[in-house]
Amino acid sequence: MKKSIKKFNIAKSIFIFTTALFAITSVCKAETWETIETSEEYSARHEAGFVKFNNKGYLIGGRGIKPVDEFDPNKLTWRVLEKSPIELHHFQPSVWQNKIVVAGAMTGGYPSEKPVENIYYFYPKENKWQQGPTIPKARLRGGAVSVVKGNSLYLIGGITNGHLDGNVNWVDRYDFLTNKWTVLPDAPHSRDHAQGVIINDTIYIAGGRRTLGQNKQVFELVEPKVDIFNIEANRWIVAKSNFPIPRAGISLFAYENSFIVAGGESADPTKAHEEVHIFDTVSQTWKTSAPLTQGRHGSGIIELNGYLWIASGSGMQGGSPELKSVERIKLNKVFN
Repeated sequence: MKKSIKKFNIAKSIFIFTTALFAITSVCKAETWETIETSEEYSARHEAGFVKFNNKGYLIGGRGIKPVDEFDPNKLTWRVLEKSPIELHHFQPSVWQNKIVVAGAMTGGYPSEKPVENIYYFYPKENKWQQGPTIPKARLRGGAVSVVKGNSLYLIGGITNGHLDGNVNWVDRYDFLTNKWTVLPDAPHSRDHAQGVIINDTIYIAGGRRTLGQNKQVFELVEPKVDIFNIEANRWIVAKSNFPIPRAGISLFAYENSFIVAGGESADPTKAHEEVHIFDTVSQTWKTSAPLTQGRHGSGIIELNGYLWIASGSGMQGGSPELKSVERIKLNKVFN
């Protein structure tokens, strides 16, 4: 009888240990980015956009004239859509009504790329491109932050002369309904290769750099400050906490009162950044999150089906290798 009890206790202990080990493994896996296999590949690209529209993801733009690639998170498939009418790269895509908005982009080859003179629209349901309104000539730049709030597009920062010079801290608002541009107060810092998010009525700008190729300083002049714009008050402030590892070409995503910053590039020529950080807008503090499996820059982060997703980008400083992988992580494991 005692032997039977002993065997039972040993078996019970093994079961509990195995169950606990499985639980720990599952938690660890759930709290890390995982590479997802898809049935098709998308067109590799960097300095492009990844944006959500009607619960699908859209890879758009990038160096060269690229098709739009549509990602279905339910089927894990990609579908090739129309190519852009011109080369569009170095922009942050946004969505307004039934269209994806590309504003503040560059076109042409490194290092003297030109700012794109128009806003461009892509209509996912119709699978078509449209040339939109012109951007005021005196305010043309590429590599700018572009975010939409209500019926307004906010174009922030950028660079006027490719990767050579002309860093600006300009801020412009475009009204989709009236087709009017308004100059707003300059941001505290000029920067390009940055991204922004909107939380409530406030715009947050993180990452980026002052690209200065004419002085052979393309990657070094990264910006550690977070600039914060109160839309209602029409006023900028600077966050009290600096970006822990300043870098450019990052990807941002906002959730509730926080936003995530993933990937990027800096002065290290050997790799792109895999680091991921989260900024709490209430306490204005940073914390470190699980790193990407593959370091990358020049892409974007979107939410689909309760996961954060990232795809495309470059795996090293500069333009190569262009990546074809897809990674995801559970949203509630990042913002907890």
